[in-house]
Amino acid sequence: MKQGSLQVKTGKIDDAYAKALKKATKAAVIQNIMQRKPAVFTKSAKIKKLIANRLGWVDSAAKMKRQVSAIEKFGQSVIKSGVEHVVLMGMGGSSLCPDLIGKMHRKRAGLKSFNVIDSTDPAAVRAVARMIEPKKTLFIVASKSGGTVETRSHEAFFIGLLKENKVRNIGKHFVAITDPGSGLQKDAKKLKYRKVFLNPADIGGRYSALSYFGLVPAYFAGADIRAMVEDAVAFQKLLNEREGETNPAMVLGTLMAVAAKEGIDKLTFVASKKTAPLVPWIEQLVAESTGKSGKGVVPIDNEPLGKIEQYKRDRLFVFLKMAGEKNLAGDRFRKSFGRKKTSIVDIELGSKAELGRQFLLWEAATAVAGYHFGINPFDEPNVTESKNNTNAILAAFERSGAFPDQEPQKRWGKLTLVGYDNARKYSRAQMKDITTFVKRFLQGGKPSKYIAMLNYFKTDSRTEAALEKARKLLRDKTGMATLRGYGPRFLHSIGQLYKGGPRDGMFVVFVKSNYGRLPIPGQFFDFGQLIAAQAIGDSQALMNRDLPTLVIAIDGNPADGLDAFVSAVRRALK
Repeated sequence: MKQGSLQVKTGKIDDAYAKALKKATKAAVIQNIMQRKPAVFTKSAKIKKLIANRLGWVDSAAKMKRQVSAIEKFGQSVIKSGVEHVVLMGMGGSSLCPDLIGKMHRKRAGLKSFNVIDSTDPAAVRAVARMIEPKKTLFIVASKSGGTVETRSHEAFFIGLLKENKVRNIGKHFVAITDPGSGLQKDAKKLKYRKVFLNPADIGGRYSALSYFGLVPAYFAGADIRAMVEDAVAFQKLLNEREGETNPAMVLGTLMAVAAKEGIDKLTFVASKKTAPLVPWIEQLVAESTGKSGKGVVPIDNEPLGKIEQYKRDRLFVFLKMAGEKNLAGDRFRKSFGRKKTSIVDIELGSKAELGRQFLLWEAATAVAGYHFGINPFDEPNVTESKNNTNAILAAFERSGAFPDQEPQKRWGKLTLVGYDNARKYSRAQMKDITTFVKRFLQGGKPSKYIAMLNYFKTDSRTEAALEKARKLLRDKTGMATLRGYGPRFLHSIGQLYKGGPRDGMFVVFVKSNYGRLPIPGQFFDFGQLIAAQAIGDSQALMNRDLPTLVIAIDGNPADGLDAFVSAVRRALK
């Protein structure tokens, strides 16, 4: 079987890269990381203690190798018992790895479906409920803390669904993956869950792919978890033994950090069809780990390809493909660079089993980048802030029965402006029609380097198509990098970068005018109210920083609203 490969072209930053790599090699950065020595990151005793409790990922594969047989036997027993559907509920690191493996492999033989739910849009929850037969479904509840509001809400909903279907022994339909001592562990024991997998507490969510959080659902998604773990174990050995430019994590992590310091901070992925599912997982890992203290790498996922002259010089391109796979559009784009001194990373996976080394490569490289940035790559202060905002809004809602004031500022057909940042002032004339307003928004204030469209509704092919049009139009006309994300998923991932990273982004937050009601058993709020609170809390976090922000409500189908916005952008940029 062909082995994968990694090659880099440093471009114009060759001297700065070589100097940084020499410094990191002398400090034995990768060896210190892989040997769990936090002093390489900081002199602070307090921060060293925090980091020490987040380095369990470095040898997780070696430890999990001993658990693979047990996971396989458990999975086989579940399918033999008549289970035909598996639903994984989790957020961030607990959902992105299972989601990517599900998209690469689809499902284990013997199952009819494997689904991941990490949206609180009532439409998304209903969609999953329609795909399954509750009496023949296993639900995996994955939460490190055991208190993730989205995941526990999904859990409560599906318990209620089983009760409605008069299912006995409800606990047999549930599995929990969590840290020891969490509330989820206690509740799972009380409800007699079929199995509780206790994950090592020293592994953070986004670094948990090679732990129970990634491997248990990966089995049901159809992956060869034994081959994947063995590949990661072999790669772990390589990372421990190699130094300097022969160590792929040192090379990749140093290049990412040095490029960002030189203004080349848009880590732009050009992925083939088979490797594209891996990118959102990398996006979370890199953005949440590096986006703090005004620093960070900005990962760009699934942006439509353009011509090389339509990109600014802030791009570090990463080409991803599977061995033997043709990626005609990506290959043509790669060749168009010619002799330009562009910074490029080429990664080829020898097989799907090499996801194991990709997980460890990006985790280690991101930690190396954290060293170069002088930050703690294992915390996420602004993710916690957004969670707190949501909790405060829900608590206020419980007391008053109302959300913070979001009165319509202006209506334009299917679109309603419900909020914008205080740093910009708009006259009545500028708000009269959406074209003039969008033009003012895009041109006003400090020039931004990227624009993110943040969507609080279920993703589907129509919304993705509309967002692709918007991203291509904005990139081609303004040169800005473009991102898109779906809430609340991005709150647990790249949302950290938006608030804590470089202050050079602008944001358009799309919400639904009416989410409809879908009760959550045992809660004073329903799913529609939960996602509304999350959208308000996230928008507040952006606007409190005076970041260029619009909050736009869509009446009816979100795709129709996005199409209307794209039309306004096209007119505004003529």
